[in-house]
Amino acid sequence: MKKNLLIQYLGNMDRKAVTRFCDFAHSPYFNKHRDVQNLVSYLSQIYPDFNDKKCDREAIFQQLYPALPHDQAKLAIVFTYTTRLLEQFFIIEQAGFEEILEEETLLKKYLRRHQLLFYLEKKWPENAGREKKHAGNTPIEKAGTEALSSHHFEKKYKLAAENDATSIGLSQPSAQFLWEKQAWLDAFYLTEKLRDACEISHRKKLLKTDLPTDILLTVLYKSINDNLAIYQPYPPLLAYFYLYQLLESDGAIYQDTLLKINGLEPCLIKDDVQYIYNSLQNFCIGQINEGRQVFLRELFGIYQSQLKKGLLLEHGKLPEWHYKNITTTGLRLDERQWVRDFLDEYKSMLPDEAIQNAYTYNLATYHYHKKDYDAVLKLLTKIEYTDIRYNLDAKSLLLRTYYDLEEEEPLLALTESFKQYLKRHRQLSDFQKKGYFNLLKFARKAFSLKQKADFTPPAKWAAELEKLKLEISQADTIFNQGWLEGKVRELV
Repeated sequence: MKKNLLIQYLGNMDRKAVTRFCDFAHSPYFNKHRDVQNLVSYLSQIYPDFNDKKCDREAIFQQLYPALPHDQAKLAIVFTYTTRLLEQFFIIEQAGFEEILEEETLLKKYLRRHQLLFYLEKKWPENAGREKKHAGNTPIEKAGTEALSSHHFEKKYKLAAENDATSIGLSQPSAQFLWEKQAWLDAFYLTEKLRDACEISHRKKLLKTDLPTDILLTVLYKSINDNLAIYQPYPPLLAYFYLYQLLESDGAIYQDTLLKINGLEPCLIKDDVQYIYNSLQNFCIGQINEGRQVFLRELFGIYQSQLKKGLLLEHGKLPEWHYKNITTTGLRLDERQWVRDFLDEYKSMLPDEAIQNAYTYNLATYHYHKKDYDAVLKLLTKIEYTDIRYNLDAKSLLLRTYYDLEEEEPLLALTESFKQYLKRHRQLSDFQKKGYFNLLKFARKAFSLKQKADFTPPAKWAAELEKLKLEISQADTIFNQGWLEGKVRELV
């Protein structure tokens, strides 16, 4: 029964969560089914050792019903009830995490719905129904450096809505609550609208497609832009407004945008900061891909900020592909010492299963940048080639190393074995295969031109070089294209 959904759920939960679920299952408010309680107790007891012996149908049935003969249908029903209970537990846990169970709002709503306003009236502030002198000002004009988010605005909107409804029930209607409700609703809606606008901007570039013009967004954008002072108390709204401005621009306002976002950052929750920096990272990469190499330094700065703020970590670990991209960016800027320190400092923060390959491969790229080719060759022998991604990266690095060493036979042998590898692996996409096949083809042609430069008539050699440049410029996809184009330029 190891493949049973309930056991798979529990097997992927931590000990604390399993213990909380056990308490949940034994609460008569949520569950009065004794067989379900017993099943949860047993599974909690053997957690996390859900082996075949302990999870055998007969073994579990005997734990629940020691005096009865095995009845699979009876057991299946208990498992179904328990799975449903676990999913209910997930919902309540997530609601608590998202602070959906907002106590003050829900309490007022319950009391109002059940006609218990007499209790609420005792707790109602004396000045609750009076107009405030600053009516018309924003509700959070003195927010200071409190971290805010659209979720925070949503909670305030719901509370203001309930306060307004309660005030009417207590015969103390107030325009102030209604106004606050509208103000918080605007803050919530506009922040979410602008964040979605940023995401749409990303998707258009990623999917290389046009999307219908959002007329409402155009109107809202102009309104915000014309009245920025009104929105100063809503830092998340402004942050996404400035980010959207940047994403829809040619990059000329990058520095100004970064300065504005840095000023708002203390008032943003980490999720928003993480999203915004990731967007800045992708924007810089897009600019670099369009030939604006000045953004390589900006990208490096974003990576450094993300590392410093812990924005790249997932469950406390640095994903290996961030590790690689940061290394590549640093080396392209010739920040060798910084990269060397980075590789060692963040090695222990890599996922356990990726440490050896990620560290070894990126250290090899560092030595390649230093032209220490012996170290590159030595390190590449230590990579575990069971991972197809590192296999491809290592072979590409080996190709570049043989090229620079002018090792003709190893290079030719590698290109042939690399081609066969690409043909054999069906899980590779056509895009990946094309990119690598083109790299191999053009690298061999460039190497051949390099080898015969001294004994080929100059006119013929120059014509072949121009032909190679044209073929490279017309190719759809070439991996390591920057390196290849650099080697072709060296031939002139």
